[in-house]
Amino acid sequence: MVWTIAITRIKLLLQSPWSWLGLIVPVLVLIFLDMSVEKTSDVTKIPVVIVDEDETEYSKVVIDRVSKNPAVAVSVLNEEVARNQIETQKAAIGFFIPDGFMESIQKNDEDELVTMWFSSGSISHGLVREIFASEVKRLSSNSYGANTVLKTYGKSEKLDAKEQATVWKDAWAFSDKHWEPKPLMTIDYKVGVTRESSVEANNSAASIYVPGMLVLLMLFSFLYNSWPIKDRDSGMRSRVPYATGRFSVYWFGNALGVLLLQLFILILLIGFGWWREALTLNVATILSLISYVLFLNALSLLFAYFVHSNRTWQAITLFVVLCTSLLSGTFFPSDELSSFLQRAAEWTPQYWIVSTFNQETLMIPFIFAGLSFILFVLSTLKAGDSA
Repeated sequence: MVWTIAITRIKLLLQSPWSWLGLIVPVLVLIFLDMSVEKTSDVTKIPVVIVDEDETEYSKVVIDRVSKNPAVAVSVLNEEVARNQIETQKAAIGFFIPDGFMESIQKNDEDELVTMWFSSGSISHGLVREIFASEVKRLSSNSYGANTVLKTYGKSEKLDAKEQATVWKDAWAFSDKHWEPKPLMTIDYKVGVTRESSVEANNSAASIYVPGMLVLLMLFSFLYNSWPIKDRDSGMRSRVPYATGRFSVYWFGNALGVLLLQLFILILLIGFGWWREALTLNVATILSLISYVLFLNALSLLFAYFVHSNRTWQAITLFVVLCTSLLSGTFFPSDELSSFLQRAAEWTPQYWIVSTFNQETLMIPFIFAGLSFILFVLSTLKAGDSA
């Protein structure tokens, strides 16, 4: 009986072409906006050209790490084409890595190692120079540490050539691991921030997919869970106990139908987010999104008990979705808000789900699942009393 009611509810929700449009169009709009934001982000990157005459492991590591910086768009070209790009201002900055780059780094000879070109109209060469220099300095510092260990430990132990090479590599790797997840000493430039602790800036490219996905899931939860109001207006709920024997079967069956439809939408959104690399898939992320959907469905069902008009429900849906989305700090950092609004953000479900994504913890999903169960039982009891 429960599954029959659930399937019937899904058919009712998708019985008209408009309901299908209401399901598909918001998802397509989210995908379009995410792609548009990504393209805009790519256009605003600083164009950088690099000439790699060394073509060694070190030069390739530097190029790869610089390319991952979201502020720059790197192209590896030959010297003639690279100079032409700079002269015609198609590229803002260029770097020439000479032959012998790796050998010089290993010997800690950094003087005039890399040549930088920049166009006359470039105003960002200082920033890009620091980005490039930091990656070169990382390799140089690792080599310096390895050379120091070899000079002290290697000589005292009288190692042969093979053992010296092993010690050098181990010391280099030990030094390099101190650069992850960030260097031992960093400077965090923040203008106008007086708080002792500030939110660390995210270096990833701008993406609205995850915040938009959370908004859509909340919107669908509230819109689809208007069925208790519609059934009350049509007189269905007053006849349910006599038709099914138990009100809880009717309530759970309809809630299950909405939940199954929500989970199907969630699978599609997760799949696209994973394909676009906008969402990192792991156990914490998947459980967080499932618990988020469970919580929203249970919360919207409880809200529906207190609302007696479909028009009022639509206004409440719009208010809840807009307020929680804007306050949660998912579209822009919450530390840019006032202290009162920062505290208010911590009461939004989006805030906690995004925190779970960042911390990869399972505690919040379990809390959400527990709250969902409590809210659902409460809504069932309340609605059953008034049936």
